[in-house]
Amino acid sequence: MHIINELDAGGAERVLTRIACHNAQSTDPDAPRQIVVSLMGEGVFGADLRKAGVELFCLGMSSGVRDLPGAIFKLAGLMRRHKPDAIMSWLYHSDFIATLAATLSGRGTKRLAWNIRCAEMDLSLYGRSTRIVLSLLAKLSGRPEVIAANSHAGQRHHITCGYHPKKWAYLPNGFDTDEWRPDPAAKKRLCKELGLTPTTSLIGMVARKDPAKDHATLFKAVELLRANGHDVHLVLIGQDTETLTFSDALKGHVSALGLRRDVAQLVPALDVAVLSSSFGEGFPNVIGEAMACGVPAVGNDVGDVAEIMGGTGKTVPLHAPNEMASAIEELLGEDPDSKTFRKAASRKRIIDHYSRTAMNDRYLALWDGLAGKRDLPEFDFAD
Repeated sequence: MHIINELDAGGAERVLTRIACHNAQSTDPDAPRQIVVSLMGEGVFGADLRKAGVELFCLGMSSGVRDLPGAIFKLAGLMRRHKPDAIMSWLYHSDFIATLAATLSGRGTKRLAWNIRCAEMDLSLYGRSTRIVLSLLAKLSGRPEVIAANSHAGQRHHITCGYHPKKWAYLPNGFDTDEWRPDPAAKKRLCKELGLTPTTSLIGMVARKDPAKDHATLFKAVELLRANGHDVHLVLIGQDTETLTFSDALKGHVSALGLRRDVAQLVPALDVAVLSSSFGEGFPNVIGEAMACGVPAVGNDVGDVAEIMGGTGKTVPLHAPNEMASAIEELLGEDPDSKTFRKAASRKRIIDHYSRTAMNDRYLALWDGLAGKRDLPEFDFAD
């Protein structure tokens, strides 16, 4: 049983959907039954989960504490009814509620794993409830049987927050490289959709509108590129990106596409993928997805971005538009042979180190450990 705050477009939500759907559709008779509980509504991914045969329950909780007691008792009731062998909570509020519900239900926290999806957060930009919950979770962090994290940065940050689990487990993200793959025709299609010539360089970022994503730094970097004579066009993909504002200098040179369901067909069209996040990232899916498509990436030095890239892309300091522009300029200016090598190396790194199969095997082993079918696996964090 997976518990998550909601199912709108986000990295944790995408990975949960990827994992749950893959196992629900597996032909392996031993594949575990998948139940997903959204504390709020079914959001963007609910339909995908239902279509794949995942059992989905939405508790209809609203923001704030008013619905908190009801959500805890509803979740405890679901746990008593379905008797999950393993329980995995995703994101802070779900960790807190799942811990209380597992205790009330009688299933117990020995079956529970928290799944950390972020690294250092600027909590001043989020609600008071998030700060309170994180403080409570630090005190409760010895209760779950294991705390998993998808990044080394996430583990380090939460140790500084006071987390003291019985056991840590490293669960990096994985990618379906049949879905996320190079497509030589993608750029021509997207340029036609946007009314651009194929000679224009497409710089893209897949990220919802959120303070953590620091779109302002990206906008400034693209301004600098254009001022230096580069024919570049910025493509923004993600929830509410169409409401972002930018300077007059970028008018006509930015396409904000909002939430799209065909992202795997759009990303291969990019010449360079960018992640300008200034905090909060652990293992950003968008970097791995771009690399799997053979698109070189430029990312701020947050979370495990540098480790994921493994030298195939470029990392730059936070809030540094000049450095970001220079990194993009360097990638765009490479000779054809160097570009071809970099594209191939980017994809190969994902295939070799971050495949969906490797990710799923880790989750299955952890769930079996929580269910008592085997010892909990040793998925340690490398030094």
